[in-house]
This record gives sequence, C-alpha cells and structure tokens, in this order.
Amino acid sequence: MRKKNEVTRKKIPLWGKALIILLVIVLAFIGFSYGMIRHFTGDSLGFRGILAMAGYGGFPLPEGYCHFVLGDSHTYENLPQILVGDDGKEVATQEEYDVRRRELLQAYEKYMYGPMPKEGFQTNFEIVETGEAWNGKALRQQVKITVSTEKGNCESLLLLYLPKGRENCGVFLGENFSGNTAVTDDPAVLPSPTQSEDTKRGSEAESWPLEEIIDRGYGVATMLYSDWAADDMETYRERLLDLFDTENVTAFTAWAFGYSRALDYLCQLPEINQDAIATVGHSRIARVSLWAGAQDERIDMVTASCGGGSLRSDVAGRIVTDGTSNHWFTEQYFQFEGRDEEIPVDMNVLYALTADRHLYISMGSTDLASDPLSMVDMLQDAKQVWSKIYGIDVIDDVTYYDLKPDTAVMSPAVGMHVHTGGHMMNAFDWSCYMDYMDKYVTGGKNGKK
Repeated sequence: MRKKNEVTRKKIPLWGKALIILLVIVLAFIGFSYGMIRHFTGDSLGFRGILAMAGYGGFPLPEGYCHFVLGDSHTYENLPQILVGDDGKEVATQEEYDVRRRELLQAYEKYMYGPMPKEGFQTNFEIVETGEAWNGKALRQQVKITVSTEKGNCESLLLLYLPKGRENCGVFLGENFSGNTAVTDDPAVLPSPTQSEDTKRGSEAESWPLEEIIDRGYGVATMLYSDWAADDMETYRERLLDLFDTENVTAFTAWAFGYSRALDYLCQLPEINQDAIATVGHSRIARVSLWAGAQDERIDMVTASCGGGSLRSDVAGRIVTDGTSNHWFTEQYFQFEGRDEEIPVDMNVLYALTADRHLYISMGSTDLASDPLSMVDMLQDAKQVWSKIYGIDVIDDVTYYDLKPDTAVMSPAVGMHVHTGGHMMNAFDWSCYMDYMDKYVTGGKNGKK
C-alpha cells in the first residue's frame, strides 16, 4: 500500500526518451557546427546564419529550406562604390581607375589583410626531386622554395606536374589544406615541411583531380598553405612574418605571398604559357587566391571556390573578435564589430581588383554558410569595372536564383557556376575552370605537342 505523502513518478515512454536523445544530438550538432563555422569563417552568426550551418557538411537539403535561409534577396547597406573615388568623383577612364584601384587596394590592406612584403628578401629554388607520373603522361617536379632575410628563412615545397611532351601549356596554382601527399596517391610525392605526420596520402585527391587536369593539357602546382603561416592565432607569425618588421600583417597575406613566390618559379619555365597562369583556392584559401590575384598581375585568371559572400550579409556572418580567427584580419577590421555596414571594403572590391584579367567563382547549392546569393550579387556589382572601364563583355544581369545547378555562365571577363552539393571543390569545378581557360584564356590552343 502506497504511503499518503509518497510521490508517484510517471515513466517516460520509449518515444519520449527517443525524442529527448534526438534533441540532445541536434543541440550538440548545432553547438559543434556553430563553433566550426565561427572558427573557419571568423564571423558572428545571426539567426539565418545558424540555419545556414545545416548545409556546411554537404548534407542534402530541400530547395525550399535553402531558399528560406538565403531569402529572396539581400540588402547591402553602404556597399563600397567601386567607381567613385575617395574624393567623391565618379571614375570613368582607365587613367582615373588606375588611381581608384590603388585606393581600393590600400583600403583592403588596411581593413582586411595587411600589406604584402615586396622587398627586403631573397628567394631561392632547389629542385629536390623529378620523375614521371600516371604511366608517363606527366612530368613531376618537387621544388623547395626558400625565402630569406637577415632574420632567417622560411621554406615551402612546391609540387608541380606538367603534361609530358607539351609546350606552352597553361598552369593552375593553388595552396592545399593538409599537405602535398594529401592531394595525390603518387608514392613519390614528399611531405610538405609543416604537414602533420598523420596526413593520409591521397585524402584530398577528390579536390585535386590531377590526372584529369594533365589529360586536358594543363599543368598544376600546389603547396601547403601553412608552410607560409600556421593557421593559428598564437603561432601564425613564426614562419614567414617574423622575418619582417611589418606589424599588423595577417596570415592571409602570408599565404598570398606564397602564391607569388611560386609564380616566381613558374615564370622561369619555358614549358609554361606565361599568359595562362591561374590561381585556385577553396574556402578561406579562395579569398587568398583572390588576394594574390589582386596584387600580382602575372596571374591571368583567378578562381575562387566557395569563398564566402558579403561582409554585410546576415547569412555569411558578421564581424566579431572571436579569439580564433584574429590572425586572418587586421586590427582595423575588428574595429567595425557591431557596425559592419560602415567598413569601407567588401567582396565586390576584392573581385574588382582582379580586373582586367579573368575571374571565375564557383559555389555549392547547399553551401548556405558561404552565402552563394551574396557571392553572385558581389560579382554583379564588380563586373562594372570590366564593362565600363575596360570595355570587356560581361555576364548578363542575373541573380543567384537565375543560375541552373551544374551549368556554367561565362563571359570574356568573368564566369561562375553553382555545383550540386555543399562546401567543396570537386571535379566539376575543375572542368569548368579548364573550359573557361580553353575558351577565354588560351583560345583553345593550350599546349602544343
């Protein structure tokens, strides 16, 4: 017999327990994803930004959900006016734009990534290994790049494949995330100086379809981005940046510096078409590819995969000092925390700085956290430099929703596409980059046998 004051506890049904477990898992996933997005983007997320995280891992998402998160359109308050100078006057000629371009470049240095070292160092190249790959279709070089100042030196290892028997071929140059042995299962490839001992050979091969690139007649070169600067706010200065006295310089600029030093080597090779060198980058390295292209005019085509949208976007994120990505941006950048609409730069400026050369961006249909809608908007604004200043044909006025998945939109100035899937760089992206190179850079005459 139950005592009078005894409390009766109801048992939770099985379906209730399952619901609680599911809720805990969902909350844990959201928390983990929030931290990862904050780490990889350096941004603060609003409501739509949190919802956008669902697509970060490439999971299939309903079209209606994606549209709900991205919205019909964005508003970009105080978006920088590319063709209006600091003096308030409109820019209409190439001479006037030369002045305006310097203003924009200096603004990006000040408010985003800092200035790139341009003097006070020496660069040396040592070929440490050569050979053939893919049954003799490709010639391989592994080149140690050493940058030295009176304070010391910094080394990176460039992995280069060129199609055998071809002359005057175009080349794609990009930095990788995990090390040279990660981009291929070629057993002769040496580890990068700073790659982890746990790196699995060929673990990033899907992002680097090297044999297919060779089959198209192009060369490809890559190196590990952390050879130039650790992606860590405590140690990022220890390799390259401590060789210079310049303060307020970021890891992004160190990584872009690496592109230029690799170009120093590639531009010495007679097998390479010096008018057909393209940079490649994915995610944050997409912005590095753009930043390198903005500063080094030896780059003929700049590509950017899932590089992120406007700083003024509620989806892509907001400026915040989060303690994990402070090494990506200058001190001045963080002064605009809570007032993002006042920062004098945005992605439209970075895109425009690649003119009058070629620009190609790629996006993922479920990569909501990168905000492909605002990426398209930023490109649409930037294209006026090609059309109005240089008289180069550009793509039509389109929005993100006008683009068909897995269908490229190209013009002599810029190109873009949305691949089906999430935050990744895949074989379809590469095929579009090479299609664009064939059509507008090499004119279909890439590499003579």
